[in-house]
Amino acid sequence: MEMVLSRDKKEFRQKLLERLMSLTENEIKRRSKNVEARLSSLSIYKSAKIIMVYYPLKGEVNILDLIRKDSRSKRFCFPVMDLKAKNLRIFQIEHLEDGFIPGPYGVMEPDTKKAKELTIEEIDLILVPGLGFDRMKNRLGRGAGFYDRFLQNIKPSIKRIGLAFDFQITANLPVDPVFDQALDSIVSEKEVL
Repeated sequence: MEMVLSRDKKEFRQKLLERLMSLTENEIKRRSKNVEARLSSLSIYKSAKIIMVYYPLKGEVNILDLIRKDSRSKRFCFPVMDLKAKNLRIFQIEHLEDGFIPGPYGVMEPDTKKAKELTIEEIDLILVPGLGFDRMKNRLGRGAGFYDRFLQNIKPSIKRIGLAFDFQITANLPVDPVFDQALDSIVSEKEVL
């Protein structure tokens, strides 16, 4: 069963990654604007003061413009991968234009020497990237498990929202019910699940 699940996940990842990598910069920008508009209209986003976000990899929903726009009324923090603990740490950044350095797997992360570390209890909302999502609000990441381990320790009062392009949402994904963490909601270009 575990080998079949692993193979199924690998196939899903490959297919979704190929589709994401085929998007042009203009497509990503246009599609991301639609996701931003839907996200920013949600009451949970409007009321959140401290939001954990992510620095997008190529092909991911890019909400950096929304972060810039809302940085006067909200505080944003980004994850840093702790390779030793195999988990995420959270750091608040003052300005998007500086303070980031390349981290593991090519992910841009806050420079921990220039950023303020926060505890999970300080966060109101977590925006989560992913390769794929399903209608049961399951998420398929890139395979390292950092977000799943991190989300295991989140109180139910801190909402977790996945951000996706419409084609990233499928009927169901191969998931491990013990390890894979479901989200509270998924926001795409055309819908909120």
